[in-house]
Amino acid sequence: MRIAIYKYGVGNIHSVASALRALGAQPMVLEEPGEDIGEYDALILPGVGNYGAAVRRLQGTRDTIVDYVRSGGSVLGICLGMQLLYEESEEAPGRGLGLLQGRVVRLDAPKLPHIGWTRVYKEGESRLLEGVGQGEYFYFVHSYAVTRPGPEARAYAEYEGNRFAALVEKPPIYGTQFHPERSGPPGRRVLKNFIKELKA
Repeated sequence: MRIAIYKYGVGNIHSVASALRALGAQPMVLEEPGEDIGEYDALILPGVGNYGAAVRRLQGTRDTIVDYVRSGGSVLGICLGMQLLYEESEEAPGRGLGLLQGRVVRLDAPKLPHIGWTRVYKEGESRLLEGVGQGEYFYFVHSYAVTRPGPEARAYAEYEGNRFAALVEKPPIYGTQFHPERSGPPGRRVLKNFIKELKA
């Protein structure tokens, strides 16, 4: 599988690439998706960074990414990358990709960001969580999340009374608020399942 990782000014790119490589995929870091994006089996939007800076970077490539997905290309957004799949965020002004309907909001908690291992609970069928136990721990680093997702939410987590979408699926659109590349065996299983979906 040839998987493009979009380097749009956020961190954690190399750990995502290493995790994919360990699973037999061929990740390629792209400075900017171009006309050749259709040659890749999937596009990953990694995520450690600021929403405002990310949407500014996306301005010139938004249509390319949206067209890629609408033509059947798969996309996986991780953390901030998942938030960018939605329409907007309270973190900063600017338009997300709008591939999913909804708004990202700041968690109502005395201590932010939410950092650490948190249980994730499946809600309905999930292709990416196939083989992952109910209530398994995944690693999170974020202050914002989608607290009122649509039917694309297939798993949720809670922090300080905030219930939010932990994983979304609307094939070919996928997203995780947690970091699968930093979540040990359960995270590797999520990435493995994503690669399996690309082969289907």
